[in-house]
Amino acid sequence: MRVLVTGGTGFLGSSLVERLLELGDEVVVLDNFWRGDPENLNHIKDEITLLEGDASQATAYQAIKDASSIDIVYHLAAINGTKWFHEEARMVMDVNLNSTLRAIEFAEKYQCRLVFTSSPEAYGNSEVMPLGGPESSVFTHPSHHQRHAYGGSKYLGELAVHHAVRQGLDARIVRPFNGYGPRLSHDEYGQVVTMMMRSALDSSIVQVHGDGMQTRSLTWVEDIIEGIVLSGRLDSCLKTGESLSGCSFNLGSTEEISMLELGEKICQIVHEKTNRVAKIEFREGYPGDSQRRLPRIVDAEESLGWAATTSLEVGLRQTLDSML
Repeated sequence: MRVLVTGGTGFLGSSLVERLLELGDEVVVLDNFWRGDPENLNHIKDEITLLEGDASQATAYQAIKDASSIDIVYHLAAINGTKWFHEEARMVMDVNLNSTLRAIEFAEKYQCRLVFTSSPEAYGNSEVMPLGGPESSVFTHPSHHQRHAYGGSKYLGELAVHHAVRQGLDARIVRPFNGYGPRLSHDEYGQVVTMMMRSALDSSIVQVHGDGMQTRSLTWVEDIIEGIVLSGRLDSCLKTGESLSGCSFNLGSTEEISMLELGEKICQIVHEKTNRVAKIEFREGYPGDSQRRLPRIVDAEESLGWAATTSLEVGLRQTLDSML
């Protein structure tokens, strides 16, 4: 197959590109390198077509040669990172929503399958757990904080995808739950696992927001990638044989952990690997932070035959190894 990956030099995108090549696909990557890094694909640069361009601009897609031969669009281009949601809310909304609309338009024009990478944040502050079923999204009043710039953009992206499905597009939605692994950003705009690890290595401090009792379901990158690939390659539900168009799949581990427990575990494995002693430091968290994230994975299990298989212990150690 010939596939297009938007945001293909980022954390998830670069791992997806690697996996697609292993499967024998011809891969075109579209990325403006704002969050991604072309060096993530240096080892396979001669095996792919890498195009520098903004996925939120229609003109960027014009650089794709033989666009009519694209079979699947995996749309991952987006701005992620909690700090960005509060500091650049309008930019987050602009890029995330417009890149999704442009990817849909491309898929419609060339009649190719679309896989949209959404997020559990599309449910806002929903307290229904496990999360990710037919329940309603819940968003706080916009005057309270800007965190939902991201979740709101993903919610609207899902809405746009379902509208396109009603117009005849074969599209599917995936929601990765707190992916982690090598190449995950660890600067102040990054994600929790590698931010904690980098801080432990550099300053012997692991920062935990609030009281640390908020929980997450951290999911190993290769498990997420397998779910994304299956959602694009399978034509129909493994259980019922029905079309997967319009279906949504939550890709997350059911191994839940509090942020305090995570910080303590990272302190432990950093000490084992480096003999460095790191300590927990509590700090004020971001407004609107969810107290719990546990995925509802029954649809992914039944339709894709998918479940996360990598334990948190194994994944954390492999992630730390990649940073040493």
